[in-house]
Amino acid sequence: MSSTNFNMQRKASSTTCPGNQYLPMEQGFGTRYLLKLCSLFFLPLFLLLSLQLALSTLAAAQSTGVLYEPEPPADASYIRVIYLGQQDQVDVLIDGKLRQASLQESQFSHYMVLPAGPHELVLQSRSGGKKALTLKLDVRAKRIQTLAFMNLQAQARSLSPIIFEDKSNTNRLKSTLTAYHLAPESGAVNIKTADGKTSVFHDLAPSTSHSLAVNPVSVELLVCPSNVQPAASLDCAPSGKGQARTSLAMERGDNYSLLLSTEANPALRAGSGLRARVSKNTLEPGFSK
Repeated sequence: MSSTNFNMQRKASSTTCPGNQYLPMEQGFGTRYLLKLCSLFFLPLFLLLSLQLALSTLAAAQSTGVLYEPEPPADASYIRVIYLGQQDQVDVLIDGKLRQASLQESQFSHYMVLPAGPHELVLQSRSGGKKALTLKLDVRAKRIQTLAFMNLQAQARSLSPIIFEDKSNTNRLKSTLTAYHLAPESGAVNIKTADGKTSVFHDLAPSTSHSLAVNPVSVELLVCPSNVQPAASLDCAPSGKGQARTSLAMERGDNYSLLLSTEANPALRAGSGLRARVSKNTLEPGFSK
């Protein structure tokens, strides 16, 4: 047999397996021997690749769940509530579904995302024996509102809130501060920095609100009823009568609410009972900003 024919026969009766060159492809035992060698090489490689793929898929699913919470619909409205005048905590329900549990007196709820149209709001006291209070809502698209319920304990089975039209923060380099005046006994008030250098809100009337875009700083605020301030002056009276103080630390792009109210517990009231509290606005869980 010529050399050329010998090489052709060798290639025809041989094959390659990764990591091995020209393993004999003989009949019977030789064939089984080759398949066994290839299996020993490919099986660990296949298992390793499968494990890597599974881990990558799991990591991707976990990352997606953390990083990409759903955004509210483009035409959604944002509604939150606050109540004054009773010590009981309440559950907030919309259309029979619990949206926030154990809301405390003078605490702003989350902004709840609602589609436009009719809805039913229920405030259910967590103390036994008290009837639920109900309010029919006709929500318009793309609105941001705070519903404030004054003297909740004295209200009948239906609710009658003060409705504030809120604003969104369009300047992400600033913070937004909104003052809500829910202390009618104090009359109009002025709000300034505690060092007296900067006027923040002037002559804010009861049952009104006002918003400002401000630098994200830490500051102490002083609230003074206008009727007890020195004549023709924005300074607070030295006596401190009817005044309230609060501190806040703001961050860029966030929204904050300054609540002016009267102490709900008469035993804790001092003078006019005016109190000032600041809180950061929140969106209900499950949605991204």
